Amino acid sequence: MEPKKATLCVFLLALLTLGAAAEGARANQADCEKVISSAEKTLEARFLKLHCHAREKQHAEVHGVLAEIKDKLIFIEDYILYYEAEAALGLGQKQRAEALFLKILKHHPDSAVGHDAHERLAEIHLENERHAEAEKTYSHLAGRTDSRWKKAVYLKNLGEIKERQGDFPAASGIFERIWAEHPEVSFSDYAFELYKKNGKVFTPSPRQFKKRGDVMFRSGNWEGALEAFSRAPRTSAVKTKTGICLYRLSRFPEALELFSGIDSPKAFYWKGVTLMSMGREEEAIGVFERLHKLNPKSSWTAKSLLKAARLRHLREEPEEADRLYRLVIEKHPRRKEARESAWNLGWMHYRKKEYAEAVEAFSDRAWANGKDRERFLYWYARAAERAGDKPGALFALGELAESPKITYYSALAKLKLREKLLPSPPPAAAWSGNPFGKNPALRKFLFFAKAGIYDLALREADLLRPQAKTAAQRLYLASLYLQAHDYKTSISLANGVRSPEALRLAFPKGFEEQVRFFSRKYSLDEFLVYSVIREESHFDKEAVSVSDARGLMQLLPSTALETAPKAGLSNFQASQLFSPDINLELGCYYLSWLLEIFGGNFALSLAGYNGGPTIAKTWYEKNGTLDVDEFIEEIPFEQSRNYAKKIIRSYVAYEAVYGRDKDQFSRQSFEKFLKIMSP
Repeated sequence: MEPKKATLCVFLLALLTLGAAAEGARANQADCEKVISSAEKTLEARFLKLHCHAREKQHAEVHGVLAEIKDKLIFIEDYILYYEAEAALGLGQKQRAEALFLKILKHHPDSAVGHDAHERLAEIHLENERHAEAEKTYSHLAGRTDSRWKKAVYLKNLGEIKERQGDFPAASGIFERIWAEHPEVSFSDYAFELYKKNGKVFTPSPRQFKKRGDVMFRSGNWEGALEAFSRAPRTSAVKTKTGICLYRLSRFPEALELFSGIDSPKAFYWKGVTLMSMGREEEAIGVFERLHKLNPKSSWTAKSLLKAARLRHLREEPEEADRLYRLVIEKHPRRKEARESAWNLGWMHYRKKEYAEAVEAFSDRAWANGKDRERFLYWYARAAERAGDKPGALFALGELAESPKITYYSALAKLKLREKLLPSPPPAAAWSGNPFGKNPALRKFLFFAKAGIYDLALREADLLRPQAKTAAQRLYLASLYLQAHDYKTSISLANGVRSPEALRLAFPKGFEEQVRFFSRKYSLDEFLVYSVIREESHFDKEAVSVSDARGLMQLLPSTALETAPKAGLSNFQASQLFSPDINLELGCYYLSWLLEIFGGNFALSLAGYNGGPTIAKTWYEKNGTLDVDEFIEEIPFEQSRNYAKKIIRSYVAYEAVYGRDKDQFSRQSFEKFLKIMSP
């Protein structure tokens, strides 16, 4: 890469930092045109004006504002120095800028802008051809960042420095590393060009191909991983990963042939999975059971036996399924496959109306602590109820209803017992006491938040995260993130606290005005819309899933393109899904349409939102006569099944926290929900 391009790349990277500020921010920024013309004289207002001048690259104006306020804002001296340095750079005063950046690093070593100062210093060193200093700074940055993309950029800059110095061995080593470890970046293939410039040919080693393949495999780039593995050492592990790539690409015959030639429990398991996908179920069962005989202690054996049992179960071969489920429980009692086997065993009896046997199957794990306890306990209660043991059912439901958290099963238990979801709604300001004391980061956060510069506020909140050890600290910090509109982090922090006070933070009402408007426009319960947004994106308007679902309500571009004309949106483009208004309009329209075609059935509509209306209809045709809780457990796709549970859990939580404030329509909606969920 040419030196000018390298400098440009560094400059573009710098634009992602504090100086350019807002395009990559996690919260909306002020309208700088209005801010700059404002006559407001508070310190926050004047700092916001400084911030906007910096964004607009009005360097002389930055110096003017700094002269007025810098002595009054000693507690954010690191930021003041940074803005001053950026302005000096913009005015061509590189030496002064460098001195200011160095002052930040010397006097504020733990500053949130320290990383930015290092980046800008590296840029100055590179432009002034002070290669040794630039190399030292980029090495420091590459070792400190958690971002794969930034690490690749820093390595690229290091490689270009070595190239400028004529050190081909060092430069080629760096670019070879980028090729092997960062295949996702656009400049990954530069190693080939570098070799060509020097009259050589880059021929990656088998070990480098393996490393590149492993990176692609972890990211789900099956085509790329397959190509890389084809030139890697043909070890058992590489051949197994190659087979998995072929399987993921639906190249089943090739995958089967490859797995058949590998002597390992993992390959044996994948051979069975491949046979399943080819519709050769009897052969798959034989492979799964043979692994148990050949290698009974392997972790893959438990997975294989469970697969075999599940296949027998689905083929309506209850005796064989029962035998295999019990074998998993007996031979692998502490593995998750044993829990799943116990569950399937109980569910198999429940669906056959063998309720006493279902109670027995569910009981051991229902009355013991551990993962999935609530699921076992709830269905123990339902089986006991069906078996005529009403006291036993009520006792189990009571145990569930005492849960300090609102979970799917504890919510169902409370609904069935007609208990209040919460004794009283949690107070809105239960986390208002400051548990961090006179922490400088907290003071900076509060100042930036009051000024409306949320991206800077969030930098300081991030510095507080490692210090948030107690429940009070986690809740208070969650409230700070909520204040700065970072709902995802706020939810994450509050989820870890078991108290009613955490619920308002764990279930926020983000984008409240828009949600209320579009909910009413499409006759939706706004709490249902909040629940979908929370579980789909955690209120991250820029969220993108692995399947390319986008925005707040995680709509696929294909679904959005089909829905847009029906919702009255002309000239719609998929990129607009990152607009909260557009995304909410289309998401609410689509959800209301699903509720309409499925007769207001919450569970079926949610399953359709996640898995698609066509497949949801087939599930209903098969199991539509079941009670709603039974129907949800019978959804064959684990993702869709868990999705419906999570949305219902969130919906109940929103009702518990904010139910007193509901309008009449949403109140009636919840009454309908109660009749459906607990007839």
